Amino acid sequence: MFSLTSRLRFGIRYAIVPSRRNASNHSKNKLRGPLAQDVSYFRSVLARPGHSVLDGTATQDVKDEIDNRYNADWTKNYQGSSDLVLRPQSTSEVSSILKYCNENYIGITPQGGNTGLCGGATPISNEVILSMEYMNRIYKLDEYSGVLTCDAGCILQSLHDYAEEKGYLFPLDIGSKGTCQIGGNVSTNAGGHHFFRFGGLHGTVVGMEVVLADGRVLRMNVDVSDDDNNDDCTHRFQQSSASLRKDNTGYDLKQLFIGGEGTLGIVTKVAVACPALPTSKNVALLVCNSYSDVLQILKTSKEELGEILSAIELIDSNTMKFVQKYGSGIGDHLISELLSPEVEAADKQPLFILVESQGCDQESDSSKMDAFLTSLYESSTIENGFLAQDSKHIEEIWGIRESCNPSVARAGYVHKFDVSIGIEAYMEVAEEVSDALENANLSDLTVCVWGHVADGNAHINIVSGQCDKDAVREETIENIVYSSVMKRKGSISAEHGIGQSKRKYMSQIKDGAVLELMSQMKNLFDPHFIMNPGKYLP
Repeated sequence: MFSLTSRLRFGIRYAIVPSRRNASNHSKNKLRGPLAQDVSYFRSVLARPGHSVLDGTATQDVKDEIDNRYNADWTKNYQGSSDLVLRPQSTSEVSSILKYCNENYIGITPQGGNTGLCGGATPISNEVILSMEYMNRIYKLDEYSGVLTCDAGCILQSLHDYAEEKGYLFPLDIGSKGTCQIGGNVSTNAGGHHFFRFGGLHGTVVGMEVVLADGRVLRMNVDVSDDDNNDDCTHRFQQSSASLRKDNTGYDLKQLFIGGEGTLGIVTKVAVACPALPTSKNVALLVCNSYSDVLQILKTSKEELGEILSAIELIDSNTMKFVQKYGSGIGDHLISELLSPEVEAADKQPLFILVESQGCDQESDSSKMDAFLTSLYESSTIENGFLAQDSKHIEEIWGIRESCNPSVARAGYVHKFDVSIGIEAYMEVAEEVSDALENANLSDLTVCVWGHVADGNAHINIVSGQCDKDAVREETIENIVYSSVMKRKGSISAEHGIGQSKRKYMSQIKDGAVLELMSQMKNLFDPHFIMNPGKYLP
């Protein structure tokens, strides 16, 4: 290692009815929960019903499993009351389930790794939970085009490992990659650490298979399909030509399902373009005393590192203190130096910047990183910093960054916000929120900020030392944060989605004509509104 200086929300039982905007086009039938005869049907169409059907009305043990694994989200802020989980193993099984639910007005909540933060994969009431966990086959990675084709239930880490074995890098990288599934990533349009370098899923997803509410299957530039006659779950797949990198014939319908949160259809397969695996990687963790210095780092990194710059992440001092106190222990020696007694005594509030480069020439790339860091230090842009010297140090530095979310979660009840704002106002919003909370007599809260500063994505987390069940207090905090973001023409969802938590704000952030067209699209794809009811649209 080289040192440059030595609201708790609960699901409500309901019958989904259309919003006023959709009332004229929506079916008059109300959704219902599954009955015994419905469970019997699902058992008849699933190849392995003993594994694929979890019926909470059968035994208390099954009900407890459903409540613990499927009805509660990762944040524990949302709690559904579903009694039935279906775990299909093929597209044809998904199609049969949706067709039946559509005909019988049964709500469906699609669920991936259940790592979402907005309640998007948690049932509102007694919908059928459709878990994609058993659809987890990786079909192939084309050695010439770099396109990886897989099922929607594949764990993101598995895709990283598979691509790496083939000499490629899977372009999406997020902290929950050991648990989250690619179908959920696509459905929420997850961004991640390398968005700055590789862009988002709207660009890297080149093909997709989707099942619509009525059971129809859309295959959009995906060249594999299930053989549902194979009972041993080692489904064969049919191969034609590789998924095309370019296809300009007709509307690009797959884009509607990226970020659609399962409200228009269920993603069952994806084809993702992967870049070649880099042969060199350099990571530095830097310390600066002001956000103006952060802006200078952003500017200088683009000038000095150019095409090898792959990620720039920000962590504020409040977050770093929580990582030090509640983290897993990874990188503790680094944090101890960064948050030294001298820093504490001076009452400084430093900002920490992670900079990563990836390339194909270790000597050249390392030279660029050294020149970049030297330039920053000599210009007094940074106060201190560490440059990783091997893969272990790289893991430690990234481990600190990926410890932010779980560490803050352990510190108390957390009001989580995922916003997108102009880069110049990144910390300005956090400071304004902190002042507004104090003026609202909420000075007991701690404002934490971290995120993907290079693309303006800030994760603002407001931590209370105790479980905060006060709905009025919750609404006050939300209004303070979102008002600060919206007056700067920002977005209240950068990469975590809308789900349950943000749908009430959609009418404030979207133009009326845009919302009207979105509602018409919903009516077209899902006229009975069975798909993820109570989410996304206002």
